[in-house]
Amino acid sequence: MADTLVPKQKKCGDCPPLVVPRRSYTPSRPSCIECCEKHLGAAYVLLTEAREGYAYRLRAIGHLFEAEDESQEWPDLHTAIRAARKAYQADGTMPDWNAFDGMLGEVRRQVQQGQA
Repeated sequence: MADTLVPKQKKCGDCPPLVVPRRSYTPSRPSCIECCEKHLGAAYVLLTEAREGYAYRLRAIGHLFEAEDESQEWPDLHTAIRAARKAYQADGTMPDWNAFDGMLGEVRRQVQQGQA
């Protein structure tokens, strides 16, 4: 019975199995554009609801951090997400979701073409 109460960590089906050095940099976990997109989407929903009074600030910050962590292979996207998270934490500045949408599209294109 106790085994069923312990949550099992689920992995994205597209995530690589191991963390390997990339371009002289070893990320702390495998980067996955789908997971990054998922966490940014969750943060978007939570921050929208937080503006309406729901207490989702910490959850949204957590999702921004997870997106940041999932994007380490793509330095421009990683830096933009980190800056957005820190700005939101510091003074409540909302992330530029349209900019993220464009950056995600570019990274997804690179991944599909085998360039990233």
